[in-house]
Amino acid sequence: MPASGSATQFSATIEKLARPRDVRGLTLNGLHMVMAMRLCALFDQAGRDPVPDLARRYRSIEAACAVHRLVQTIKQVWPEPFMVNRPCCHAMTPDEVTLSALVRNARSGNRAGFAQAVDGFVRAERHPALYEATVHAVALLPSP
Repeated sequence: MPASGSATQFSATIEKLARPRDVRGLTLNGLHMVMAMRLCALFDQAGRDPVPDLARRYRSIEAACAVHRLVQTIKQVWPEPFMVNRPCCHAMTPDEVTLSALVRNARSGNRAGFAQAVDGFVRAERHPALYEATVHAVALLPSP
């Protein structure tokens, strides 16, 4: 019986991730983070440093560096390449949906919810580094 419950939960998670989510439903902090990931991907493809552009957007070099550090941490701990859509796209990838959940939980100090959002996906020993980088970046973003 427990295996059936796990299969049902797994199926529900896959179904939920398959439904496209819209960036217009995000909090300002969630939107900042998703757009930062998208911009960093574009800058990475172009071989450019995204920090100056992020600093102009956030009006803070410290915030830009913290967001860039989070992006680098995600690249290190994510088990596969982090998938992003183009900055003009309203739909979010499953990775972006997960990132928005991480931002929401980090903003509210919900470490258990944060861990649950990536449980079974990101190895447990990598959660603390990801959590700390997310909390730091979210704390330095402009307040809504």
